[in-house]
Amino acid sequence: MVTDGLNPFTVLAFLGAVLGGGALAVAYVVARTTGRGPLAKAALLVGAVGAGAYVLLLGIASVTSRDRVLALGEEKHICEIDCHLAYSVAGVRTEPGPSGGTRYTVTVKARFDEATISNRRPRDMSLSPNSRYAALVDPAGNAYPGSTEGLKRRLIPGESYTTDIVFDVPAGAADLRLVLRSDDFETPFVIGHENSIGHGKTIFALGA
Repeated sequence: MVTDGLNPFTVLAFLGAVLGGGALAVAYVVARTTGRGPLAKAALLVGAVGAGAYVLLLGIASVTSRDRVLALGEEKHICEIDCHLAYSVAGVRTEPGPSGGTRYTVTVKARFDEATISNRRPRDMSLSPNSRYAALVDPAGNAYPGSTEGLKRRLIPGESYTTDIVFDVPAGAADLRLVLRSDDFETPFVIGHENSIGHGKTIFALGA
C-alpha cells in the first residue's frame, strides 16, 4: 500500500511535541518571572533537546524516503488518522485551452478503503475528506493547480466515485505528472509525511 506517510504514531509524536513544547514554554516563563533560574534553565534545556531530537527524526525520515510515480489505475492512500482514502487516475483528456495552451481533464477515482478503518468506527459512518491540493507539474517544477471541489464529497467505507479535475497549462508544457496530496497545515511538520521538507513525493503519471 502506497500512503502519504501519515499514521497514528507520527500524529501522536507531533501532538506530543506541540503539547510538550507548550508546557515547557509555560514552565520557562513562570520560572523566569518567579526568579527560579535553575528551573528555567532546565525547561530550556529539555525543550532544546526535545526539539533537536524531533527535527533529527524529521530529517532522517526525509532523506531515507524516495519519489514514486504511479501508473494509471494505481492507488495512493491519503490517511485520515484511522482510515484511508485511496486515489487513482482513471483517465485523461486533452483539448485546446485558453491563450493557446492545453486543457487537461483528469478523471480521478476516490475510494474509501474499508480495510483501513478502525475496529471502533461504525461501518455506516461517513467521512468528510480533509483539505486536498491538486496540480500538474512539469520536470522543471512548475505547477499548474486545479480545483479540488469535486474531492470534498463525503464517503462511507467501501464507497467510491469519480470526478474530473481541470487544469489549464501553457503551450510547450510536457511530461506532466499529477500531484494529489493532503493540504493540511500541520503535515509539513509530521515525521515521515510526504509534505515534510525534502521528503519523497508520490505522484501520478498521466499516460502509460
